[in-house]
Amino acid sequence: MNRLFVFALVMCAFTSFALAQDPLKAVPNNYKLEFENDWIKVVRVHYGAKEKIAAHNHTETASAYVYLNDSGPVVFKHTNTSYGAVTRPAVKAGSFRLYKSVSEIHEVENPSDTPSDFLRVEFKTEPVNDKTLRGKFFREDVPAGENLAKVQFENEQIRVTRLVCAPGKAVDVAATATEPVLLIVLTPAKFNATDAKGKRRKLNLELGKADWLAAGQQQKFENVGDSAAELLRFDLKTKPVKIEKEKPHAHSHD
Repeated sequence: MNRLFVFALVMCAFTSFALAQDPLKAVPNNYKLEFENDWIKVVRVHYGAKEKIAAHNHTETASAYVYLNDSGPVVFKHTNTSYGAVTRPAVKAGSFRLYKSVSEIHEVENPSDTPSDFLRVEFKTEPVNDKTLRGKFFREDVPAGENLAKVQFENEQIRVTRLVCAPGKAVDVAATATEPVLLIVLTPAKFNATDAKGKRRKLNLELGKADWLAAGQQQKFENVGDSAAELLRFDLKTKPVKIEKEKPHAHSHD
């Protein structure tokens, strides 16, 4: 009986630890699943003003962090690592940061009076040359009434393009036969979207909304709103793979 009791305690502790690592379960008010398929996973993250978030895991998948508002520094307090607390600097709305995969558990503290809202776009694809997945990328100056399509990052795994569509204008988005596309909305937008067969749909997209184009699909987005619409386009250049765990190591943060 004693052995059974000890075994039950160990199993309960293991189950609780496993659940504690998953932020979607451990801290569901802060991490919410926005979109997921075999290629990509998009998690919407919210750190409230002056909020402290309980321990949970950092994703083990290379990711882009897409910032939805101007927010202050955020502190990440690591468990069982050599580098302890790391502070993420203040961030600007519309910017994004790239970082390769890492395995760790941390608590989060937002000491600012301003909440921090962002999307974590996790790449579930073959990590070719993932050491180049680094850097911060910002909004571009675009003359009023003009469109923009600028590649801000590219390696063997992904391509990230910043798109701006002026009011009354249109932008064509075509996924190649092998590379599907994820679109992230950086400003609220109203579109008339038309596919390659002429089928039309109206889109009223909120900040941070994700839209998916499978390989070979095409869409023409006409901006019927009153202001410029800004999006990030992620082209996924490698096939989906299963994620393998890595040992923890020091790095900068979300």
